[in-house]
Amino acid sequence: MKIAPILAAVAVMSCGCGKWLDIQPYDEIAEEDLFSTADGFKMLLNGIYIELNDDMLYGGALSVEMIEIMGGAYEMGTDDSVWGDYNDIASYEYGTEYWQTRFNETWNKAYELILDCNLLLAQIDDRKSVFSGDDYYIIKGEALALRAMLHFDMLRLFGPVYSRNPESSSIPYYTEYDGTAHEVQPASEIAALVLEDLNEARVLLSVDPVRTVGVRMDGPDDGDSDTFLYYRNLRLNYFAVSALLARVWLWVGDREQALKYAEEVISAGNGGIFPFVDKSLVTGSPDDPDRIFSSEVIFALSDNQRGTLFDDYFDPSRLPNYVFTMESGLFSDYVFGGTGTGGSRSDYRYLANWRTTGGNSYFYKYSDMENTGDIRNTMVPLIRLGEMYLIAAESCSDDISSGLPYVNTLRSNRGATQLTSLTRDMLQYEYIRELYGEGQLFFMYKRMFTRVLFSSVPGENPEPTDAIFVVPLPQTETEN
Repeated sequence: MKIAPILAAVAVMSCGCGKWLDIQPYDEIAEEDLFSTADGFKMLLNGIYIELNDDMLYGGALSVEMIEIMGGAYEMGTDDSVWGDYNDIASYEYGTEYWQTRFNETWNKAYELILDCNLLLAQIDDRKSVFSGDDYYIIKGEALALRAMLHFDMLRLFGPVYSRNPESSSIPYYTEYDGTAHEVQPASEIAALVLEDLNEARVLLSVDPVRTVGVRMDGPDDGDSDTFLYYRNLRLNYFAVSALLARVWLWVGDREQALKYAEEVISAGNGGIFPFVDKSLVTGSPDDPDRIFSSEVIFALSDNQRGTLFDDYFDPSRLPNYVFTMESGLFSDYVFGGTGTGGSRSDYRYLANWRTTGGNSYFYKYSDMENTGDIRNTMVPLIRLGEMYLIAAESCSDDISSGLPYVNTLRSNRGATQLTSLTRDMLQYEYIRELYGEGQLFFMYKRMFTRVLFSSVPGENPEPTDAIFVVPLPQTETEN
């Protein structure tokens, strides 16, 4: 048996921040050869991380493009010759031929990588003797966490609104590398399987060096040693798994558990593992502003072509082609302005990531740094510390106002004034400020079952419905 196309572009750890991802082409590798050494397991695992950058997953569709349009992040133009199919998905018309194809592609790519995780997991216990140190536990833990994360995002996208219909059918969950099709299961059963994988991963990753020496983004001192246990926030490390547990528990409505895991990650941040970004790196006019607040990123993908996200979707020089911008009234009157919404132009998130030209504000989070070889210039954040503060605020009590201290702690590290009260709407604005362009807003609205905010005009934001929040299963699944 030959390994899937994932190994056409496999990442291996190498020395130097700018060369964390050195691509080596592999045409076909026999399973027996691949799994005869620990390096073979690392090769397959690294390949899965690389493939998460695919346009159909977190290299576009599930980060800055499709899912953010569904989350109301961008203002759509009226000229179909420019905006094309985007107006359909902005109106939640999921049944067009174009978007059926796109959802198929996202689904297929996610399950392809789940299959690769299962291939690795099917072999690792029988080959335990090839590992040294803690590599066995780290590799198995990361593979389980990747399998859980991919299933969970398919559940969030294609499954029911969990708070309303937890027993509704959702998606299949694959734990074996056997090539057979599985039936879809109720959302509650899928959530339980996600939690089971994450809990096992967390136990295995208890040996993760991130817990004792941090993320180690500078690499080994000699520059030549194996870097597998370095750059830990570019992998699903122990704290990233805890953060995913917080995210999943909030999704299923267990606020006590969500708070427990969010506070564990917050504690790690306070302990210096994920420190809040230094203001001077963001607002002090450095040559290379840290627009993604890299020290706070718990898990990010590394993509040497990250700048294309800005070039393809946000660069104002693309005009008159489509350029993604927030609706101007929503931007100026609610998210970064207005009264009583917490918006402020002194907010680091505004100063670092937005530029206003000709009445429009353009998003620069993914624009290239001057030093394009800096590893921070490759990072596509998937989980960050700020989300943990917002999850804690949402989870700490039935009374959402009790979460105010968590929100104010976050705001004090964003250069924003302290709030005197907290409502659900204000919390949503804080989610928008913190996670804009990272693929989480649609899921926030779906979890809360509230209006998607894409306009500042009262009445233009549609009432929440299952038709908006439940994407039909792809044809490739229903026909299977």
